[in-house]
Amino acid sequence: MDFSKLINNNGMYLYEDDSFNTITMKLNFLAGSSNRDSAILDILCCYLEQTNKNYKTDDDINERKQELYSLDLSFNNTVLSSQKIFNMYVNFISPNVIGDNYLDDAFCFIRQMLKEVDFTNEEMLAVVKKNLISYIKSSLLDNETYAANMYFQKVLPDDSREYDCSTDIDYITDLINSITLEDLKKEYEFIMNNFINGLVFGNINESQFNNLVSSLGLNPTKKDIDYNKNIPVANEDIEIEKDSEQSYIYVTYDINNLTYPQLLLLKMIMNSSLGLCYQTLREKYGLVYSAYAAFMYYLKKVYIYAETSKDKKEKFLEALDEIIKVLNDKELLDKLIVTAKAEIESREVTLSEDKNRIINSINDYILKLYDGQNRNEVYEEVMKINADELIESTKTLRRKNVFMVRSNRNEQV
Repeated sequence: MDFSKLINNNGMYLYEDDSFNTITMKLNFLAGSSNRDSAILDILCCYLEQTNKNYKTDDDINERKQELYSLDLSFNNTVLSSQKIFNMYVNFISPNVIGDNYLDDAFCFIRQMLKEVDFTNEEMLAVVKKNLISYIKSSLLDNETYAANMYFQKVLPDDSREYDCSTDIDYITDLINSITLEDLKKEYEFIMNNFINGLVFGNINESQFNNLVSSLGLNPTKKDIDYNKNIPVANEDIEIEKDSEQSYIYVTYDINNLTYPQLLLLKMIMNSSLGLCYQTLREKYGLVYSAYAAFMYYLKKVYIYAETSKDKKEKFLEALDEIIKVLNDKELLDKLIVTAKAEIESREVTLSEDKNRIINSINDYILKLYDGQNRNEVYEEVMKINADELIESTKTLRRKNVFMVRSNRNEQV
């Protein structure tokens, strides 16, 4: 990717690429950060997709999308460490490909869906609430989801994420049902006043891009966005019993000294098919169904997760100690680094064919994630890392705790 191609127009970035037949736009907004805001955001995203001042029903909205050559439009929200980000995503066929100059109509529809919201539709609000509660109830029946939510509740407690990580369906239901159209409107107004930036990618020229920017009329916030967050981590080991087919275990470590390029390399060393998690925990000792290491860069933490059986816990922890020792063995680590770099290089070669990966990489860059480096800069640094450097950064890895959702059944791995 050539990041020098990026053109900035009042916080909207253009990356022109005529090798694709589509135009993709992603808008980033800062959202409210309270626990209640999380529930409001979930409702708001669904509500915005299904009602509008210009369209009486969601069928009318979908019909208009079809008229615009199956234009795809959605809203979502995500957590980036300490910040909650609200996104609008749009993908549509480039008129440069199909020879139909319908851009003005497409831009008008996008602006309508973003700016002309109907906050009077009680019937749609009730439908959205009902569907959201049903979805959450269904997801919590999945024991893996339950285990993940309990891990973040107990090990990385964060009041602003109580709703996101709750397993109490009565609490969730009451919270969702308490939200009003006025709540949605207030959150929406906050979001519109906190536009961060946006990306337009694909087969679109600068003149067409400027017209889109003009039609949206967005002005970037002047707030400084800090992704770093210090969350106290439980120091004691925790076990919870659950009626499930297997047990789930999370082992948390501090990673205070890792740079982002080092983290990416270590992630590949741990998680590839030839990596330490699979080869040690599954192939060598047969302790797990599956396992991986998840890195939380801004929290300076990593957890190693596995589906296993309760009687394998102690052997699992011994195997993790063995993995940590490998990370401090220069001869073994040298071999793992060579393999990991080859895998990373192979993935970079195929990057130009994967539109979503390209867009996500550019979007991370304009959001100034991961120390503000672009993907090319990170890749170059990854390729320079040697075993001595990685050992120096990982030798301070310290286990903070062990969290386990223990099955009350007889298990087998």
